[in-house]
Amino acid sequence: MNAVDLMNTPRPYTALAEWMACFLYVLMLRKKFKGIQLAAFMTGMLGVFLVFHHIAGMLPLFLWFPGMMTAILMIYLTIYLSCQVSSYDALFLCIRAFVLAEFSASLQWQLYVWWAIMFQRESKTISLGVMTVTYLFIYTGYYFLEREHIPKEEGMDVERKELLGTASMGLGAFLISNISFVMPNTPFSSAASSLLYVRTLVDFGGVIMLYAQQNRRKELQVRSENHAMNVVLQRQYDQYRMALDNMELLRREFHDLKHYMIAIRAESDPLKKEQYLKEMEQAILTQESLLNTGNQVLNVVLTTKSTYCSQNNISFTCMADGKPVSFLHVKDICSIFGNALDNAIECVSQYDDPEKRVITLTVGKKNGFLLIQCENYSDGPLIMADRGLPSTTKNNSKFHGYGLKSIQAAANKYGGSMTVASRDQWFVLKILIPIPEEVT
Repeated sequence: MNAVDLMNTPRPYTALAEWMACFLYVLMLRKKFKGIQLAAFMTGMLGVFLVFHHIAGMLPLFLWFPGMMTAILMIYLTIYLSCQVSSYDALFLCIRAFVLAEFSASLQWQLYVWWAIMFQRESKTISLGVMTVTYLFIYTGYYFLEREHIPKEEGMDVERKELLGTASMGLGAFLISNISFVMPNTPFSSAASSLLYVRTLVDFGGVIMLYAQQNRRKELQVRSENHAMNVVLQRQYDQYRMALDNMELLRREFHDLKHYMIAIRAESDPLKKEQYLKEMEQAILTQESLLNTGNQVLNVVLTTKSTYCSQNNISFTCMADGKPVSFLHVKDICSIFGNALDNAIECVSQYDDPEKRVITLTVGKKNGFLLIQCENYSDGPLIMADRGLPSTTKNNSKFHGYGLKSIQAAANKYGGSMTVASRDQWFVLKILIPIPEEVT
């Protein structure tokens, strides 16, 4: 038995490792096709990987690097063609899949070589058994570690800087782990006896670095999302404070209404008189929009939105009992109702037909829960994304969709829940929050 000959991992094992790494990410991502089509595509790609590595194993050494680049390209195409991902996202995942495959293939073969040298014999059955157990253990464990970082219904929005960092780590791990196979006489090469150990160790380091990068990326995304949600929350609260001041000013104006009437009667200029009458009409229209729900904060928020709807030809129907809302913090009231109505207004504003510019809001107590239900006309399909939220219709999803997330966060804060649904061309947002016993 020649130990040097055992240093090269069998090509079919490497092909299977790369294919399984691809399949791992295909399972996590939203796929372009499913069922028999997906099975046929992945089976075909397995055959392509096996044939390619069989041919690559017969090529001269100077074609080794182009051959590995071709293998990476095959991994990229497998992910990109079978999943709904951008080219940047596919390349980002391709690099991670390749490094994972390199580590898996190296580890399983190192374990087998250790056994073969220890017992001074070779066995195809043992090598297949070691490969099967090792691959199942690594890929199953990695799947559960990685899936929390992969949004299945949304893009990963990988940026160029992140892609370059991932590519640098992947390329570094790959070159250092494989340099001894191509150039055995460099300062970074290892002796034949430790070749597999060094390769496995470096590949493992590459997997750890890429996983740490993914954790850091996820942490930054969560931090950015929390910041965006806080901005949305603060904006709704600022709108509430501004509306509160405007309502106080409006009350004072109505108190001085008799003075306006005297000024109008005394005005001889018909143009100025018409202007005064329009201002009075607008003030009366605003006053008619005032809502009294039994909760001052809710009154201000709903009055502001009702006034906007009146001014923009949107039919807004509201049946609200504000008393059960009293246990919510002021900012949470602003966030829930402000964002819900802003989303509804934005949706119906795209329609010219007055019959489609309709919003209804129901607020009340039901079986010990605070029930908030906001409905608006919507003839578009409801496509659900991550965490039970619909996908944003805006071009740049990275900076939108935080209104519903802010509502969901506010509901979760009190042990409640938020659901969205679409039925009969109506978008329905429903929030249920348990009312504390001291409030009931």
